[in-house]
Amino acid sequence: MPYRTTSTVNATVEAVLPRTGLAYLEGDDHRDWTITRSTNGSNLESLTPGQRVTLTVEQNGRFSVIRKYAVAPLSS
Repeated sequence: MPYRTTSTVNATVEAVLPRTGLAYLEGDDHRDWTITRSTNGSNLESLTPGQRVTLTVEQNGRFSVIRKYAVAPLSS
């Protein structure tokens, strides 16, 4: 069984497609991410482009999966 690790990635919402239940994100880790309506987190339809989110990512062998996301607190 592959070794699993969990990490946190901060990302910016690039686009939200509520009819298809998808949101596209650009991670601070220089990777593109996608969340779906079934991903644990806040309401997908409430996300807006430019908004910051925090992703909990599970690495499992050669692939990574977003396990949950949360709207990042506003920085002062």
